[in-house]
Amino acid sequence: MLKKTRLVLQIAFVILFTVSFFTLTRVPEAYHVPSHWFLRLNPLVSLLASAASRGIFPPLILSGITVTLLTIVFGRFFCGMLCPLGAVIDFFDRFLFKRMRIRNCRPPLWAQKIKYVMLIGLISMAVLGSMTPLFMDPVLMMTRFFTLVINPLASVAAEDSKATLTPVFNAIGLDNLSYSVIHIPLYYGGAGAATLMILIIGAGIFDRRFWCQYICPSGALLGLLSRFAIFRRRVCADTCTSCRACFVGCPTRAIAEDGRKTSTAECIVCGLCTARKKSCNSFGFAPFSRLQTCGADLERRHAFAGILGGLLLVPAIRANASLRRSDAGRCIRPPGAIPETEFLGRCISCGACMKVCPTNAIQPCTLGDGFQRVYTPKIVPRIGGCEEKCHACGYVCPTGALRKLSYEEKRFAKIGTAVIDRHRCLAWEQNKECLVCDEVCPYNAITAMIVQTTTGRFKVPVVNEDLCLGCGMCEQHCPITDQAAIIVYRFGENRRSTGPYIREKDKAEILKKRQESDSDIGVSLEGSVRGTYEEPVSRPSTAGNHGSEKETGDTPPGFAF
Repeated sequence: MLKKTRLVLQIAFVILFTVSFFTLTRVPEAYHVPSHWFLRLNPLVSLLASAASRGIFPPLILSGITVTLLTIVFGRFFCGMLCPLGAVIDFFDRFLFKRMRIRNCRPPLWAQKIKYVMLIGLISMAVLGSMTPLFMDPVLMMTRFFTLVINPLASVAAEDSKATLTPVFNAIGLDNLSYSVIHIPLYYGGAGAATLMILIIGAGIFDRRFWCQYICPSGALLGLLSRFAIFRRRVCADTCTSCRACFVGCPTRAIAEDGRKTSTAECIVCGLCTARKKSCNSFGFAPFSRLQTCGADLERRHAFAGILGGLLLVPAIRANASLRRSDAGRCIRPPGAIPETEFLGRCISCGACMKVCPTNAIQPCTLGDGFQRVYTPKIVPRIGGCEEKCHACGYVCPTGALRKLSYEEKRFAKIGTAVIDRHRCLAWEQNKECLVCDEVCPYNAITAMIVQTTTGRFKVPVVNEDLCLGCGMCEQHCPITDQAAIIVYRFGENRRSTGPYIREKDKAEILKKRQESDSDIGVSLEGSVRGTYEEPVSRPSTAGNHGSEKETGDTPPGFAF
């Protein structure tokens, strides 16, 4: 009975996880439905995020405490019934590796202690404010894998299917589906995420639930919490013949060889032991018994090794020797990002913000951004600009590393500043008519000026740093190939943990400037390499086109992506 219940729950939660990922982490659903509920279930997330950020995030703590209490009562039920990664591993163990498994390469039983050493190391690192690169929660790794790998592949498959099924849609009157646009996102780091998942699943060739037995720090924490679980495997001493049927069938080696003793730290409440032989063992509520149960076999040297490893790794991951100087100011965080030190202590690199971004602008950091930032989100304007009316990334962040901004707040959350490279700009360098950046800027931060050169009078773009928010629309649409002629850097960014981004008096002044003509911006170009300043060129405010001054609702209209 327990085995069937587990299978039903595993299938149900995998479907629920998949449906939530594809239907809730998108605009406009992300504004109204908590799509990140699954990422908050693991108490390790709340423990490490709170320790690393030196703060408490109430929604994270509440869900973590709930699962903790259930684990203390029912044992590691999360690993055996709810974890989507565990369900995927079980599937491949059953249908792929069962006949391929290399029996002689099975790790020794003491290797199960590795995950506890890793858990202690992660906690040590979190106490010192570092956790991102080595945080290996199974749910967030599944979310990241779905974001960087499955989502692009599903989009490509949907696009190909739509092209094939278009005649069918037209024949049955669903012409609107034929003309719908499918957004195909592409991400950095997809190969790394896929490789990691292949290694986790492929390790099943050596032993069942290899990841859960030897590596998973989340399983280690849940195992420690299960030490005195009252819902556990019970053995009837009178009928037990030590036939080893339960020992052979246990996927995590939680049962002793004689079949009479069970490690609650390793048992995932799968029910395979009782399914093999119901006459001598069963699952139910029973008081703790030292004769039938035991906890994690840890010693002081294991705790010391974990603490020492964490202390040594902190300076290693914070070393930015691989960070290129040319990209030092290009790690632009999404709108609503809290200050960098707090951000790195709270972001768990799940990739939910990347999935919800409608322009594909949010990308994972790579080693070039520093090892501590690997897989944390950054905006790459050349791929996509930050859409003015979208502020969904903060609504899907499970730990509060990105604040939930209203539309009004988003218009004043400065994430960087655009800088024009006059030697690459067509207007500045070649006297060609090009004001694309001026046309696409949603905040009227780019001004068209006229300069007198040796070949005549020409219009050139100039950036007003006070109005620029660093959205990157100008860089995305710049017609210069390779590196754009206008580039967004992170200088001037305004990041706050709480409170408004700007005073009401300054807000009114900026709104006034955005509504006014660009002729009010007195930028002197005298002595420039291109010529002398003549006069500014007025253009109508773009507020009407982009809705920057008329839209006031928190939730923007839906996008057709």
